[in-house]
Amino acid sequence: MKTADNQDGFLLLEALFSFAMFLLLCTLLLPLWIDVKKEHYIQEKRTVYYSLLQNELAKSTPKNQEFKDDKLSIAIRFGIEDGLKKGCIEIRGEGREERRCLYGYLE
Repeated sequence: MKTADNQDGFLLLEALFSFAMFLLLCTLLLPLWIDVKKEHYIQEKRTVYYSLLQNELAKSTPKNQEFKDDKLSIAIRFGIEDGLKKGCIEIRGEGREERRCLYGYLE
């Protein structure tokens, strides 16, 4: 059997280089993917509780509420400020603290 001197094949060095590039991409992308998943979870919960805040603010007598989620602690507080109903939501958990408020007219 004759073999040609110039054989084009897939070398072990090329395989190791490809594997190293794959590992490099995995180590860079995996933490980013985990962060994106966390932010998606928090955004989803934020949307649900902001909707609840808005619905409670539309009522004539809104009630303060507290919720404990897996990773988050959410508190909804109501008060009166400058002749308006003020409803604030506080989100705490995973090294984050947020406080946002909505206002509504008194009835």
